[in-house]
Amino acid sequence: MTSRPDEGPILILGAGYLGGAVAELALDRGHEVVLADNWYATDRPQLHGLERRGAQVETVDIRSREDLDRVLGASFARVYILAAQASRPISERDPDYTEETNVSGVRRVAEAVAAAGGPPVVFASSLHVYGPSPRGDVGADHPYGPQTDLAHLSKIYGELCLQLYARKHGFLLLILRLGILYGPSPIQHGRPESQTVVDKFKRLAAEGALLPLDEGGRATIGVAHVQDAARILLDTSMEMVTANVAAETVTVADIAALVAGAKPAHEPACTYMTPFTYEHLLADYMRR
Repeated sequence: MTSRPDEGPILILGAGYLGGAVAELALDRGHEVVLADNWYATDRPQLHGLERRGAQVETVDIRSREDLDRVLGASFARVYILAAQASRPISERDPDYTEETNVSGVRRVAEAVAAAGGPPVVFASSLHVYGPSPRGDVGADHPYGPQTDLAHLSKIYGELCLQLYARKHGFLLLILRLGILYGPSPIQHGRPESQTVVDKFKRLAAEGALLPLDEGGRATIGVAHVQDAARILLDTSMEMVTANVAAETVTVADIAALVAGAKPAHEPACTYMTPFTYEHLLADYMRR
């Protein structure tokens, strides 16, 4: 069995940067959209534009089974789990909230989905599950790597927990391991710790500020435009099990070079393999 968003309304748990982009694209296509958030990182008024276009907005905290049962009382073609505390600095400052959201919160979503009859689930995971320094070609079959913070460690738990419940209760599950996203979205977070390196470097360069290159910028990351990621989340068949979402693999120093209009000169330590096609390139975005 496969399920596509055009077969019914979709529920997006997590009305943040990516959730807003997914909702916007779904509305463009005429889909019914329910956006749910607990307003920890997103301000409720930021959704007024999407709401005016027809999105239904709900206050839901995935740490609350009562909230989840209420919103899942309706029938959905897909449930997107985008709600997460994804910031490393915040995970160090507030480990309890990070674990309650990313660990027990994900489990509670799995339980509520199973109780609701098992609508298909799409889980936004992270390339960080492979660890800080994978080598060679890194596909979805690459083993998990060592973790350096609770926010990304919890993504491994989320994947395994959802797989357990999907097997036990028979609902479809798609895991998409996202790289660093960049580009405009209806929901933009202003806090520095919530901004990714691509957009942060672009902003700092526009201000004439120095770009921070920890350890010389040797860290390798996968990147993708948020609009490409939104399209992939909406379009990918539930027959796929796990996949990477990364249009390009670059070093942090490469991003700094592109911001300055220079040619990247660093060799990434790995290549994140992906089955998808992408419409946006990092160099084009940096030149704008």
